[in-house]
Amino acid sequence: MAEDWPDEMEDVEPIIDADTAFLSALETLDVKRIMDQCSDSDSVTMVFPGVDLARGPLAVRLAWSRVSEQTTRLKTVLKPVTAIRMGDLGYVFLDGTILSTHGDETLSVEVYVTNIYIRESGGWKVLHHHATPAPHQPSYLEQRLN
Repeated sequence: MAEDWPDEMEDVEPIIDADTAFLSALETLDVKRIMDQCSDSDSVTMVFPGVDLARGPLAVRLAWSRVSEQTTRLKTVLKPVTAIRMGDLGYVFLDGTILSTHGDETLSVEVYVTNIYIRESGGWKVLHHHATPAPHQPSYLEQRLN
């Protein structure tokens, strides 16, 4: 229960709000809007399938620019698994599906996402974004029947 958590973990709402704003920005494919949600720190990083680790604001902006140029539509259907706050850092772990349209082809990928936030003077900003495809394993029943 939340009342059993240490004080710094009680107020996760600002982290969840920042995550909602970040995911909303992603769906616009507007690089400026995405970067407005990200830290200006040289420590800002992101990594996801098809893109090497980007470190620093310029590299992160370039990576999002490539995504924006190659994608005509992006929809995130993600649910938070957990949100944690520890002082000026917050973590959100999500799973679900990302739908991305490239030309006339739409891809649906089940993913795990980790977003790490840092509290700065302008509010909570993304310090690290990591999306990876979820492993596809046979269901428990399928494993037992084989």
